[in-house]
Formats: sequence, C-alpha cells, structure tokens
Amino acid sequence: MKDSEMDRFDEALRVWADQAPQTPADEAARQVMARLPERRRGGWFAGSPLRLATAGAGLALLLMIGWATLPESPVRLFASEEMALPPLSDDVVLLWLDSETPLYLTVATPATKGVSR
Repeated sequence: MKDSEMDRFDEALRVWADQAPQTPADEAARQVMARLPERRRGGWFAGSPLRLATAGAGLALLLMIGWATLPESPVRLFASEEMALPPLSDDVVLLWLDSETPLYLTVATPATKGVSR
C-alpha cells in the first residue's frame, strides 16, 4: 500500500473505533451464545451408557481374538540343535558350559624357543 492509502485506512479505523457500540457488550454476548449449538456436559462416556457398553464389548472381543490367535508355546531345543555348528578343525575343542553357551578352545602347538608366555 502507498503511504496515502495507509493513512486513509488508519484514519477510517480510528473513526470506527471511536464510535460507541450499538449493542451493549452483555447483550451481544447473549446473542452470540444463543446462536451457538447447546454444548453437552461431561466427558465422552457421560452421555450414554450404551457407549460404555459398546466400548467394553469391543475390548472383550479384541481380547478374545488375541487369546485365540496366540501361537502355541514353542518346544525349547538345545543350543546345539538350534544352530548349525560349523565344522571344527583338529585344533579346536568345543565345550558346552550349559545348554545355551558354547565355549570354543583353540589348542596351539608350543611356541618356538626364545618366546616366553
């Protein structure tokens, strides 16, 4: 906007703002509230017990479906049966510490002279 247009707008806004309101504020508020739809009181479940019953039935249905589709408990296999063990060379010894923990030991030839351990 040009400065002259802005000045005219500002002056018109001041004139409008200086006018007394045609309707008192409390009457205007009542008119606005009368036009709005009536607001329901309470939360989502407060209006109808049917909503609560529907939500409960839906939750029960979900629980039953979940229970019915649970897989059977798997049979626990030993670790040696679960994984394919690589072939061991002659210098490797495999010890099982428990049913799930393998321990691989490498057997080396004695070191040459001059090297201490």
